[in-house]
Amino acid sequence: MKNLFLSAVVATATLAGCSTVSSILQNTFPYNATVLVTAGSPANTELSSVSAGQSVNQLLGSGANVKDIRVSNATLSVNSGTSMGVFKSVKVYLSNGGNNPVLVASRESIPDNVGNSLAMDVNTTNTLDNLMKTGTVEARIVYVLKQSPTSDISLKTSIGFNSVPVTN
Repeated sequence: MKNLFLSAVVATATLAGCSTVSSILQNTFPYNATVLVTAGSPANTELSSVSAGQSVNQLLGSGANVKDIRVSNATLSVNSGTSMGVFKSVKVYLSNGGNNPVLVASRESIPDNVGNSLAMDVNTTNTLDNLMKTGTVEARIVYVLKQSPTSDISLKTSIGFNSVPVTN
């Protein structure tokens, strides 16, 4: 009887621990998208590129028990030897297959000597539950160049999300 009771306590603690760890892991998760800015792209013109990404279900599995998904941070980076200063402005939209785009991050008036990484201004007002739990999420990066690049630029967007666990 004593062993049965002890086994039940251990099993309950294990299950509760797994649920807690799962909730903590699901509270913060990354999203990365990379697009190519080709050499010779025109300056002072709004251009855009789309990169397929991953939804919460693809990142965490179909049983993602999270809600109130919001952007917590966003950064842009380019390959070494290139400066983010080549961009005049950058906006990042997320959508489900090109439908219902939501502006999640932007940056205007980018300085010339900023380096190869840049923190974005994030939009924390929207909850992205419906968008991030769909089958496919796309990132559309809209940018304006200060000058035409002489070589291809790999532009990587890293977005961090916060959420709260769904408790029943």
